[in-house]
This record gives sequence, structure tokens and C-alpha cells, in this order.
Amino acid sequence: MSVGYYPKREKVGLEDLFKGLVTASHILHCHGVLDAYGHISVRSPDNPATFWMPCNISPALISTPDDLIEYNVEDATPVEKNAKPGYLERHIHSEIYKRFPAVNSVVHSHCSDMLPYCISEVPLKATIHMAGFLGTGVPVWDASSHYPSGSKHDLLVRNAQLGASLSAAFKPATSAGFIYSKFRSALPSQIGGSQEPDKEPNHAVVLMQSHGFTTLAHGIEEAVYQAIYTKEAAKAQTTALTIRNAHFGHSVEGKVDVEGGGKIKSAKVKAEGDIKYLSDKEAHDAWEANQDTISRPWGLWCREVEVNPLYQNKCPGGEDE
Repeated sequence: MSVGYYPKREKVGLEDLFKGLVTASHILHCHGVLDAYGHISVRSPDNPATFWMPCNISPALISTPDDLIEYNVEDATPVEKNAKPGYLERHIHSEIYKRFPAVNSVVHSHCSDMLPYCISEVPLKATIHMAGFLGTGVPVWDASSHYPSGSKHDLLVRNAQLGASLSAAFKPATSAGFIYSKFRSALPSQIGGSQEPDKEPNHAVVLMQSHGFTTLAHGIEEAVYQAIYTKEAAKAQTTALTIRNAHFGHSVEGKVDVEGGGKIKSAKVKAEGDIKYLSDKEAHDAWEANQDTISRPWGLWCREVEVNPLYQNKCPGGEDE
């Protein structure tokens, strides 16, 4: 597997990488993060200028090394001229790898639990300790203001310009205060740290207006963990907002204009009860605590897809087997 990136191995072979990438695709489908669409990629362990991701088939059906394509980070072109057709939105991955040298894995998803936060202007925040990596606010990137002249306005990240704009949202000029980058830059380089904090993302997740979300990480296991618990955090927040509104309701406060027929002037809607979100400190410390436990759910998730006949992983075993 890709544990050369996470947690404590310094070397990983391509056989490990291929088997892990196929397994990761299956896990993300099994947990409803990916369906027929969406994808995960990983940077090449022996060549940071390239990355691997599946060809243009559904994530659940990926099964062999022949289903994987190596791309150049510089322009998202296939290394092999006769490569199979690939995903249209591979520029999401190439531009993130280009901007953030310490990032080694990227997941892009259209998960339905996330979509309300991509269209409602309700901010997604960390509500549960398992999703501390979300911090106190997740950016929403809107493709509509970044379409190149003459391009299709279909919300798809189909070129380098849109991919670069999306990647910039992971490190905005003014951060929401989350110290994801500071924590990661303090780690040893062999487990995903960087000696150049300015090249670390400020955010682990970016929502995409009317589209979905993208998460980046320093290895496959970490990326899968973040994708799954981003979904779980969204579900928890949506449920909390729903039951809060159902239980407390809303009241209207303001001055009554008697002469004007009893209309309420300067009215304000007041909602009782509130959602308790994680503070910056809680988000950081929760994420730090969970860093050492990612191998636990990863082992369970691998077993879940291993015993499910839908998922076939025919990649040869590497050093981990």
C-alpha cells in the first residue's frame, strides 16, 4: 500500500501503490463518497513530476494496473502516448500537485451529503472531532467567475486555468484561521511534512459551487479518511440544523407600527438554540490526535471491500503482503 507516505515508511513500490489506489477507489465507493463519478489520485513515489489515477471508468469497477494512467503534473497529459481515455477533470489533481509539493493524494467527489453546502451559503464547519481537519470554515470555490474566454460554462474543471484557480482556494490570501498547514509543516518529511510552510495548504477541503468537493492529503490513507469524514461531518451538521430548527423554531422580534396597521418594523428573526462547532484549538488538537489512528479505519475499510464480490483488486501484491 501507500504507507510510504503515511504513516512511517520512507519507501513504497509501484505494486504497493497500484494495489492501494485500486483499494482506495473501492473504499470511497463503498462509503458513498464516489458513485459512478469522482476519482482519487496519488503522486508517483519515484517521480514527483507525475501522478497516477484511474482511467475513465467507474471507481467500483477499477481492478488492474491496466486501469491506471500516469500523468504529467505540469499539464495533465498522459506519460504514455497510447494511454486509455482519462477523466476530464484530471486538471484538479495536476494543479494541486503543482502548487503543493508535499501533497501526494487528491480526492474529488460529488457526494450528495455535501451538495447542500455547495449551494446554500450555509458554511460547512467541524462539528465532530473526527473531522477536525475541516477547521472553523471550509472555502467554497465558484467556477463561474473563472471560466476562460470561449470555454464551456458547465462547472467542470476541464483545463489548467480552472484547476489552478481551484488549487489556489486551498491557500487563500486570507485564511479562516485553521492551522492545518502549520501542523503539517512541523512533521518529518517522510510522513508528509514540509520545510516550506508557505507551500502547505491552509485548508484540507474545498467545496465547489453546485458541484461537489475536493480534498488533498499527504497520502492515500489520509485522503480517504478525510473524504469519508468530510461526508460524515456534513451529515452530522445537516441533522443538527434540522432537529434544532424543528425543536426550537423561530421567533420574530421588532417594533409594532400601530398606525401602519400592526406591521412589524425593523424585524429580526431569532432562532433559539445553537450548533456547537469546534473551535480552532479543538479542531487542531482533534486532527492531531487522529493522525496516529488512521491505520485503524483503513484496515477495516480494506477488509470491507476485500470480502465484497463487487470489488475486484487484481493488482499484484507488493512489500506489504
